Amino acid sequence: METKETMIRLEGVSKSFPQKGGSIDVLKEIDLRIEKGEIFGIIGMSGAGKSTLVRCINLLERPTGGLVYLDGKELTCLPEKELRRQRQAMGMIFQQFHLLMQRTALENVCFPLEIAGVSKEKARARAVELLELVGLGERLDAHPSQLSGGQKQRVAIARALATEPKVLLCDEATSALDPNTTAGVLRLLKDINERLGITIVVITHEMSVIREICNRVAIIDEGQIAEMGAVEKIFRAPKTKAGRELVYHEGNNKEAIEGPVEHCYRVVFRGGISGEPILGKMMLECNAVANILSGNTRMIEGRVYGQMMIQLPEEKEIREKMLAYLKAREVEVEEVQYV
Repeated sequence: METKETMIRLEGVSKSFPQKGGSIDVLKEIDLRIEKGEIFGIIGMSGAGKSTLVRCINLLERPTGGLVYLDGKELTCLPEKELRRQRQAMGMIFQQFHLLMQRTALENVCFPLEIAGVSKEKARARAVELLELVGLGERLDAHPSQLSGGQKQRVAIARALATEPKVLLCDEATSALDPNTTAGVLRLLKDINERLGITIVVITHEMSVIREICNRVAIIDEGQIAEMGAVEKIFRAPKTKAGRELVYHEGNNKEAIEGPVEHCYRVVFRGGISGEPILGKMMLECNAVANILSGNTRMIEGRVYGQMMIQLPEEKEIREKMLAYLKAREVEVEEVQYV
């Protein structure tokens, strides 16, 4: 039974596609709960099934098995007319914008309202309000060909908000944008979430996008949820191979290292790498040297986290002493394999 806090719930959702000689299973028994008002990320490598999953959420793809709930209402049992009405509660934005090229920004935002039977006057007023919300109040009469990629995506976001949805589904919405434009679009989505309380589901293959705006994340691998939890916890200590590949990829500069390297550890400094030289003090106290392989800092929910890949000495006693030193100072440490 749905709780008040749950906006989207999937129970045992599976999806298979027929192919010559049988079928291919793209999603396998997916259980997922997304709370009202949160920004939830779904991440996975190409072909993991994440785009199929989001299309099953709004039933653009009907699941082969399982149930889909939106705000307590089970969708898979609805007749087509009622399902279309429920879909109005779910706006969607895509990687390629899908704007009508012959229409202005204003007319693009008006389009879903026209389909819903809203009067031209009310549709225009709503469209103007939304384009101002996304920072395009001065580009109402511009056609898509006159807009940058970031501006096109802002029009697409305004259009998705036109019918006052409860949920905004973002399928690789920033993948076609450069880093600076991506940052602006992500800030806009976060602002919309805070202002309007809309639940946002972000589907992406980029961990940087998840880190920037999501509260929780599900990692999908080969059609199954590999792990799920708070972004901070998964960043600090991913528990699965798929999670480690996504998290370690950002700070793991393997290309600069030749051959296998033993006794490597990933250390995460909660709240960033502080002014205290923890690694330097560790080396002095233990009278041994650690080799720093790579490092970076990341912002997660407004807090800075630092991570480093280090190689510790071959002598087991010294390694254990160094690891004990770090753990006593609440530094997350996990052994990794450089191969």
